[in-house]
Amino acid sequence: MATTTITPEPTAAERHDAHASVRRRTVRTIKVYWPVASSTLTACAKGDLDALRTDQSFASLLRILETSPELGDFGVYGDVFEVSLGVEGFTVQPGARPALGSIGGRSLSATLAVTTHVDAAADDDTLTRILTRLVDAHPWEVPVIELSAPLDLVSRA
Repeated sequence: MATTTITPEPTAAERHDAHASVRRRTVRTIKVYWPVASSTLTACAKGDLDALRTDQSFASLLRILETSPELGDFGVYGDVFEVSLGVEGFTVQPGARPALGSIGGRSLSATLAVTTHVDAAADDDTLTRILTRLVDAHPWEVPVIELSAPLDLVSRA
């Protein structure tokens, strides 16, 4: 004998409850590619995340993240950021003053991709101040910093 199960459509109240459990807010992401020592990248890949705290280059980025209340504000959590391990490749062009590599040479750099968020309503002066701090602290001649268009960040209500 076959059994059929009929699932009723959710009521308006049930749909409202489902929506009430989700909060959306509009933010922009700031993603910074930051060089670190190869030993730091290796230690992190092995699970030693405290190596980030002792990496001299990364320490300056951490100070910016920790002293910029506009960055990574998640209400009951502050200074929120994500780190992805990686490698950046580049060829140094004539006229450059590279921190790593030499003119005409192909270089690989142990690099972290660090992403944080800022409220999309932040004014241009606030964004410029934050981005200037990042550029000024960055050890590369040409920092790679991405600022996204506004996007929705979803969390629990």
